[in-house]
Amino acid sequence: MATFLYAILVVAFSSLSTAELVIDVQPNVISPEITSQLVINCSITNNQVQRLDVIRSLTLSRYNETFRDFEVMIVLDLLTLNLKQLVTFKYSIISFGNVFIYLTILYPTKLDAKVYRCNVNGDNSNEKNISLFTKKAVEYETNSTALIEEIQRCKKVESKCQCSLQNNDSSSNYKRSRVHFSEISEIIKERIETLTLNCTYQTLKHHQTKTSLQSLYILHEANGVIANINKGQPVVLGKSGKYFCEANVKHSDGRAERLSEMLILTVVSPTVDNFVKVIEKLLGQVDEDTKHIQENKQNIKHTKEELKTKEQDILSNTADLNSTQQTISSMKEELTINQENLKIVQEDLNIQQRNILSMEKDFNTHLQNISNFEENLEILLSNFSTALMEMKNLTDKEDNQITSCRDVNSKDDRVVVTLASGLKIMCDTKTDGGGWIIFQRRINGQVDFYRNWQAYRYGFGDYDIGEFYLGNENIYNLTSFTNFDLRIDLKFNYQGYFAQYTHFKLLSEREFYRLKIGDYSGNAGDSLLYHKDMYFSTYDKDNNRDHRNCAAEYRGAWWYDSCHHSHLNGVWGEGIQKALFGIK
Repeated sequence: MATFLYAILVVAFSSLSTAELVIDVQPNVISPEITSQLVINCSITNNQVQRLDVIRSLTLSRYNETFRDFEVMIVLDLLTLNLKQLVTFKYSIISFGNVFIYLTILYPTKLDAKVYRCNVNGDNSNEKNISLFTKKAVEYETNSTALIEEIQRCKKVESKCQCSLQNNDSSSNYKRSRVHFSEISEIIKERIETLTLNCTYQTLKHHQTKTSLQSLYILHEANGVIANINKGQPVVLGKSGKYFCEANVKHSDGRAERLSEMLILTVVSPTVDNFVKVIEKLLGQVDEDTKHIQENKQNIKHTKEELKTKEQDILSNTADLNSTQQTISSMKEELTINQENLKIVQEDLNIQQRNILSMEKDFNTHLQNISNFEENLEILLSNFSTALMEMKNLTDKEDNQITSCRDVNSKDDRVVVTLASGLKIMCDTKTDGGGWIIFQRRINGQVDFYRNWQAYRYGFGDYDIGEFYLGNENIYNLTSFTNFDLRIDLKFNYQGYFAQYTHFKLLSEREFYRLKIGDYSGNAGDSLLYHKDMYFSTYDKDNNRDHRNCAAEYRGAWWYDSCHHSHLNGVWGEGIQKALFGIK
């Protein structure tokens, strides 16, 4: 079972630090029998991440080859500091804080050599959810056979292993003369001094048997192998402790031998004097760099002047060349034009000759046509008289077509008619003397009025059901050339109410069907005044003045301001028994 350790870390960064999401794995190579633990650090530097204003969670996962996707191991809710472990390890330690997760896997195996991913989830300044991640791969590497056999032998026979690691009187000087650390400071100042370990192996001339180096590496007492020298891996040092330079060699007589030298290093925090010395050194380097920059600037200036002179020469030569080319081009163009003109004159002459022949033929044809025309003229006069009679009958028929609900007389309260323009409308023949064009009606909620801009542009619903919207484009066409009144009739608890406005019209779609109304009368309240001069909005075309999308929030479509005082195209409810818009 994993052991949980909860901690809150306060980290002080310098003014040059930057905020970022990091993942660090130590070591990044698992060596069998050598790597004792694998430490994965998933954290956020400077307590913030670029592009994220609110950080919600931190997730550590690793790639699963079977599912071909990343498997989530640990999730940390950064708002509540609630940690969830989704993958159980046999031996592990988990520590976490407000911006980090540390997972330590003890005795890692080949199964732990995977790609690890650190993921942060949060919101940006626009409250949009964003997820960022970074990855780090851990490899599995089999060390030299001699090294593995030596370690396995030491585990089986502890006393023999201890003997092989100790230096006795007869071989101590011999071993130390061949493997050692060089150019090492045993006390390292954190963030100031660079820690460099040189692990070397030397062959002594007086040795009678030949030896071959099998492997050369550096070990840390806690982290295991941190660098294989013969493979050029960089030395990764992160803390104090014991470091070992070890070499596995093979003698010509078949003997295998391991040579080792230990060094204890201490990483200490730098003092103010250390920082002052570093700053003085940096200032001196800055002065030298400044001198070099000034010299380079002077050289660049001279080079620019030379280039400018050469550029002017090139421009002058280019201008002369262009002038010559233009003269040649002009002469070629004039020659081409003259040739074309000569060709055109010849073609015109041929055309005129053909035209003369054609005119002779046309003259004879015209004589014949005049004779035919006289005969046809008599027929046309007869047909014209008939057409006049048919036109008169058609005009009389059009005069009887309906152009407004005022032309409709019916015993029914409401009747559906087709105007002369072809628009099918429903007329109210009884309310306040009749003559009203109903452009919106809701009685039972069977028709959904939460629709997009196109639906409200052309209209929707069913006259047979009794719920419909005539369409903003149709209302605009009706109210553009004639003065109309707007009447809103409502029924609530079997009681009727109405609101009536003069000078009602909708502007064009270019002006988003802007609402125009005049004076109010009635007993339903003047709540539509709040929407006067407002633009029509739907959930997919927000034209209201509020920062919210009122149509989406209130599931309707209306002339919203911020957002509404009346909302007759909203969600149908029990409180509305009947709603009807009419214009006359």
